[in-house]
Formats: sequence, C-alpha cells, structure tokens
Amino acid sequence: MKSRRILAVLLILCLGTGLVHAATTINISSFANQTWCPDFGNCSTLPFGKQTYNGIPFLIPGNANGTADNVWWANVAAGGGSSTVSITIPVNVAKVKTVYTLMNTTDGSTESGLLSITFTGSGGATWTVDPIGNINIRDYNNGSYTDSIACHLPGIAGSFATINAWTNGADGQRLDEQIYELPSSFKGQTLVSVTITDSGAPGVQRSFIAALTVSTALP
Repeated sequence: MKSRRILAVLLILCLGTGLVHAATTINISSFANQTWCPDFGNCSTLPFGKQTYNGIPFLIPGNANGTADNVWWANVAAGGGSSTVSITIPVNVAKVKTVYTLMNTTDGSTESGLLSITFTGSGGATWTVDPIGNINIRDYNNGSYTDSIACHLPGIAGSFATINAWTNGADGQRLDEQIYELPSSFKGQTLVSVTITDSGAPGVQRSFIAALTVSTALP
C-alpha cells in the first residue's frame, strides 16, 4: 500500500493536478505514412483508435489488422535517407494550456539537436522544445537503445515531461506520453499548429508520432 501511495504522489507531481478542463483529440490520420507492420513488430498487440492513457484521451490512426497507417514516421518522410524532415499538424483550438503527444524513436540517441517541436499561436506566440534521448524521448523497444525518461514536473508554464503511456509487456514495445505546458505568452491565443522537425538519420534517431491531444486553459 505504501509503494502505491508513493507512485500515486509521483504521478501527480509529473502530471500536475486538474490537467484536463476540456480535452480535444487531434486526428492525424491524414499525415500517417507508416503502418505498425512490419517495422515495429508484434503488430497485433499495438494500440489503435480511441485510447486513454494516464487519464488523457488519444486517437491513434490505424486498424486491428495493420493495413492502415498508424504513425507519421520521419524515416519514411525522408525516404530512408538522412535529410531533415518536418510535419506541421493543424490544431486550431483556442486557449490551449497543455499539449500531449504519443511519440518515440526507432533508433535511440543521446545527441542533442536531432528533434524539435514547435508550437505556434494565433497571436504570434511560438515555443520550441528539443527532446533528447534518455531524457525526454526514448526508442519504442524496451531494453534497446535509450531506455530512460525523466519527469520534469509539468504544471509550470513553459515546461514539459515524458511518462510511459502503453506497453505490451513481454513483447517489448512501448509508447510514451509527452506533456507540454505552454508558456504564458500563449494566453488568450488559439494554438494554430504543432510542427515536428526531425534531423536524425537511419540508425541514429528517427522519431514517430502516433497521437496528439490538447486541453484548454481553466476558466
């Protein structure tokens, strides 16, 4: 019982309290360019459709038999090469306070500058974060390249953290949830878009996103 209470306290610290006033799942299916199969393995165990992780709703593209694309994968966007690629996902939700993503990489790296995420507001506010392997992002295979994530205590404007969302246990795959608390400069603005820029390369680090959810500021 004591260990459960400790875990509950840690989760509250990482997630904050009263996070979701009104959650909106963003449909990214039109951007998906890769199925879970065959690259991700154990296709039948991987999630799709409406899911809830850590109390947050998500909408993951795809279907049960792996015939529809599930993720936007930077490696596919780059044609398997080493060029920088990006995707801009329209959001257009007013008064967003918190953004949630389901993201991992296929090859892990602790090198900085391989990945950036930029949030753009209707009134000119912008915020860019740079997830780094073994801190804010890790590969999708448990026990493979990068296995650590650190809680950076969201709830403070302009902060972000990563926690685990889903795992298929002994099969060894996972999806992690990133939590971004937008800076105060976004107050009163509409979150227009989220842009993911990937500067990795095959065998170094390539990211993929499976879902995006936003929640509005408390009135």
